[in-house]
Amino acid sequence: MSATRFLPHVFSTALLLSIFSTYAESANLNGVFDAGWTTAYQSADSINHLHKRLNALGMEQVVLQYAAVEKTHLYYPSQLGLLQNTQYKNNQLFPKSIEAAKAAGNKLWFGLYYDDEMWYSSPEVWQLDSLAARNLKVIEELYALYGDEKVIEGVYIPQEIARFYWRGLSENTTVATLTMHFLIPVTQAAQAKGWKVLAAPFYNQNLESPEELQAFFESLFAAGFKPDVVAVQDGIGASDNGRNHADILTVGRYERSVAKACSKYGIDFWVDMELFRTDDPHTLADSARLSAQLDTARTAGASKVIAYDLAVLGNAGLDSLEKWFKRDSSLATESIFEIRRSRRATRQRATDDVPKYIDPRHKEIRYYKLNGTRIKASE
Repeated sequence: MSATRFLPHVFSTALLLSIFSTYAESANLNGVFDAGWTTAYQSADSINHLHKRLNALGMEQVVLQYAAVEKTHLYYPSQLGLLQNTQYKNNQLFPKSIEAAKAAGNKLWFGLYYDDEMWYSSPEVWQLDSLAARNLKVIEELYALYGDEKVIEGVYIPQEIARFYWRGLSENTTVATLTMHFLIPVTQAAQAKGWKVLAAPFYNQNLESPEELQAFFESLFAAGFKPDVVAVQDGIGASDNGRNHADILTVGRYERSVAKACSKYGIDFWVDMELFRTDDPHTLADSARLSAQLDTARTAGASKVIAYDLAVLGNAGLDSLEKWFKRDSSLATESIFEIRRSRRATRQRATDDVPKYIDPRHKEIRYYKLNGTRIKASE
């Protein structure tokens, strides 16, 4: 949408505000994943400062990727016996993040229990049942600890969904069994608590077409898997043996295929945008690539775009995002309500003297620069 495009004066206030909000948000990232690799070792003051910086960028959705990782990490003060064998008990990340989110005005998603030992190797039904049971215990404990916290938006299922290992690796591993014995019970348990459910599946363009991907997600949803949000990983940073999971020229087709499946079943469609470089997963990509990813996701219909991940950013990366995607309030010179009050007064004086358009640069909310291909990497 061009900032200089004229809008007919017959548009309603609600519609105009909706257009302005969509336009402002479309140039911005909405959140970020925090896997805990760095934040688990930070002080409360440091995490508070981080959340305020994220909020200032409009990145208000923070996904704490894991509650616990089998045998390695624990990120909340759990009393569950099954989680006491973890090597690193960084168990204050969740409570620290809750307080930081409150102070900054952010929303949190709690990742659940993660164990991928058999996830990629054709799990049997009993293994799926065991994995689901562990996640249900974590949900119960998290709710007992934090169920009254208003900053918690919902939970995140950290087991990643992908068509190429969900299409029948064995007689006992099918979309139906994986859905029935894991995804449905975990999703329904969280939703019964009043929490939303987020999943972030991925795809690989070397192994599937957009049409196959759409059909796969429709089969999942038809089998009863009904998360509130699907944030498909755009795959722009990932690669296998030098073959990229996605390219900027093709990613839009895959994102639109998932968006269509989500729309058909009433599931909110987001994009999980990879921040890291393909040749160096520890380094933030340049602004031209990130801008193209962001614009593509919005064009595909993503209602929100969240980034992966916080560890790639650090302070230097946040500095870069503040430069590339910063909020610009220089054009917010007059609120739409002031414009409409002025117009009503004008109509009372002379009904034939009514402006023919509203310049969308005059709005109450702050203006975000649109960082598409028009923005150079050096800017």
